[in-house]
Amino acid sequence: MVGTLRRRAGFTLVELLVVIAIIGVLVALLLPAVQTAREAARRSSCTNNLRQIGLGMFTFHDTNLRLPAGTVWEPGAGGNQKGSEATWLTHLLPYVEQDALYKTGDFNQGFGQGNTGHPNNTITSTFLKVARCPSDMHPVIICSWSTSIAWARGNYVANNGIGPMIETTTIDTNFRPQGVFMLQSKNRFADITDGTTNTVFVSELLKSPGNDWRGVMHYPEGSLYQHNQTPNSPVPDEFRQGMCISLTRAPCVPTSTSWNPKRITLAARSLHPGGVNVLMGDAGVRWASNNIALATWRALSSPQGGETFADF
Repeated sequence: MVGTLRRRAGFTLVELLVVIAIIGVLVALLLPAVQTAREAARRSSCTNNLRQIGLGMFTFHDTNLRLPAGTVWEPGAGGNQKGSEATWLTHLLPYVEQDALYKTGDFNQGFGQGNTGHPNNTITSTFLKVARCPSDMHPVIICSWSTSIAWARGNYVANNGIGPMIETTTIDTNFRPQGVFMLQSKNRFADITDGTTNTVFVSELLKSPGNDWRGVMHYPEGSLYQHNQTPNSPVPDEFRQGMCISLTRAPCVPTSTSWNPKRITLAARSLHPGGVNVLMGDAGVRWASNNIALATWRALSSPQGGETFADF
């Protein structure tokens, strides 16, 4: 016999299919865990951003003996004069490691124009890492109005109390329930008689694609939110026509056609499962569930409502 035939070692087709099936099952089991870990990392980054904003608030207060105004309108000045229409975040820039950006601004000019070559375009069009939650992965877009293209967006908005927000150049004489950050507000920590641990300063807000102004950082209409609805509410936000794009995750309806008069009510929203992060007045970051009682959520917005909370 010249030689002996030997059977080659290897996988049969059936064995190969079994191995592929096992790998598929393992991937299916591991993928949710990987996604959960990634979201945990994103939420941690989001929390750190809010803490940095909170520390900036403290430093601003130590320097100026008050908190920044929610929005600014200088009496007797037009919308393009004396820093009018700047926001809480505009004035917080030097206190969140953005002093160089702040110094590019001309505070003899306003922040509501955005025309080509306007001296404050650098501030209004610059995206800030500290103002972006990585869980909201929608591409960053500069918002425009008419021929003006100058407004960048972020994910953090300041507590404006119970809406709707209708103020433009004068404080609302109807005295709607106040938040910490209002038109021309100059609150001090001592004015927050509920205690800083019981009062929300800043929460999250979702961006929508395209020319949606919710979350615009340096213009009054997009930089504040209200506590009318609980986090991630299906009730649509109220916003100016042509400046909001309704999505299931961030619905909105047009309620005004111009800046004056206006009617705005925005809910806190995020892509974190089940709720939003909130920055409290003591610079601590807490979790507000979608299921929080509406009465509790509204009470957290008031700096002088007499409410205290062991937990929420």
